[in-house]
Amino acid sequence: MKRSVLLATTMVVLSGPAALAQTTDPLIDVDLGIGDVADATVDVGGDSLIDADVDLGGSDLLDTTVDLGGDSLLDADLGLGGTSDTVNDAVDYANGQTNSGNQDSYLNLVAATVDDITGTSAAIGNSYSLDTAANVAADLTQGNEGNATADADAVLSAIDTAAITSAAIGNTASVGSISSLTDMTVDQNNLGNMTADLTGNTSDVTEVSMTAASIGNSLSVEVPGGSSIAAAQRNSGTMVAELNGSLAGFSDATVTAASIGNSYSLTSLNSAIAGNVSSSVNQWNSAGQLAVLNTTIGYGADAAATAAAIGNSVSINVN
Repeated sequence: MKRSVLLATTMVVLSGPAALAQTTDPLIDVDLGIGDVADATVDVGGDSLIDADVDLGGSDLLDTTVDLGGDSLLDADLGLGGTSDTVNDAVDYANGQTNSGNQDSYLNLVAATVDDITGTSAAIGNSYSLDTAANVAADLTQGNEGNATADADAVLSAIDTAAITSAAIGNTASVGSISSLTDMTVDQNNLGNMTADLTGNTSDVTEVSMTAASIGNSLSVEVPGGSSIAAAQRNSGTMVAELNGSLAGFSDATVTAASIGNSYSLTSLNSAIAGNVSSSVNQWNSAGQLAVLNTTIGYGADAAATAAAIGNSVSINVN
C-alpha cells in the first residue's frame, strides 16, 4: 500500500459569545445537504472516527440517491419490489459505470429575508442507489477517471435556517433494505482529482451550516442481518476541500471542510434476530488529501469549525 499525504489546515477567528461556546458534537459531521446524493456523514469525533455516511445535506453525505434539490437530479433508485412478480425471490442486477469526463458545478447565491434556504453545488462522476423490498443479488463496478470541481459562493442575511454545500465526488453508491436480504459485491476505482470550494458570508442567520467536501469513493450500506457485502475501494486522485467564510449574528453555526480518499459505512439491521451482516472491505489510497478552513465567527451563540483530511474511513453500526 502506497503512502498518502494528509493535510488539514484551520484558521478560525472568534469574537463575542461564540468565542466562549464549545460543542461536544462530532468533530466532523459532513452533512453535505444533497439529500441522498452522497450520504457521507463523515462523523469524525463522535462515536466513530468518521461515519462514512457522506450525507451532503439530506439524511446521509453518502446516500447515492443524488437528490440535489428537486425530486432528484439523478435518482438511481432501482426501486425493486412493489410490482415485481418475484418479490420473494432473489433477483440479479449487474451494473457497470465508467466516467472519463470532467464535471464542473458552480453556484452563486445571494438571499435575504426568507425563512429557509438550501444551496448546493455538486460535481459527481458516478452515482448509484439500490433500494429494495425483495431479496437481491447484485454486482456493481464504478470507474471514474474524470476530474470534478464544485464551487459555491453565497451571501446570506436575515434567514431562519441556511445550509450551503459544495461537494465533489468520484464514485458514490448507496444500498438500502429494511427486511430483504442483500448479497452484493461493489468495486469502486477513482483516478480523478476532486476539488470542492465554498465561500460564504452570513449575517443574522439563526441556524447556518456550510460544508465543502471532496471524496474519492463513497459507499453506504444499510441492510438486515444475514445479508452479505464485499467491497473494494481504490483512490489515486487528489482530494482538496477549501472553505472561506464569515459568520455573524447566529444561534447555531457549523462550518466544515473535509477531504476523504475512501469512505465506507455499514449498518446491520435486526442483528439481534437475524444475526450480523457478513461484510468485507478493502481500501487503498495512494493520493493526498487537503482540507483548508478559514473562517471568522462572531456575535453568535454556539459554533463549531472543523477541517479534516482522511485517507480511508470505515464505520460499522450494529442494530
